[in-house]
Amino acid sequence: MDVNPESNDATDPANRRIATRHDLKVEVSGQSGHQFFTGFSENISTGGLFIATYQTLPLGTTFQLSFSVPGVDRQFECKCEVRWVREHDAETPHAVPGVGVNFLELTASDEQIIDTILGRVDTMFYDD
Repeated sequence: MDVNPESNDATDPANRRIATRHDLKVEVSGQSGHQFFTGFSENISTGGLFIATYQTLPLGTTFQLSFSVPGVDRQFECKCEVRWVREHDAETPHAVPGVGVNFLELTASDEQIIDTILGRVDTMFYDD
């Protein structure tokens, strides 16, 4: 399923978000098969995050992700799944390429820690 993160169709179940996204740079690294990557996320929620990258992964790809959140002195680790992909497009240079991932195996205690940190960060709002 190809989910368009810019879609305004809130009735499309693929575009519904369970958790509120927060604008927060988070250092990430992951491995899928033989591909290893490091970089930064552009935003995060307790349900997942956006990884800014030109080397995108196919929809549905699952991989192990490590990330750190400012203010927490440890690495979070979990399995995640690529839910949407934004390829580089020269016609929309302001749209950062990357992948949106859902956390599949984030522990309840890790989710609580992230939720506490995000409670101190501004929520991202988009004009309709």
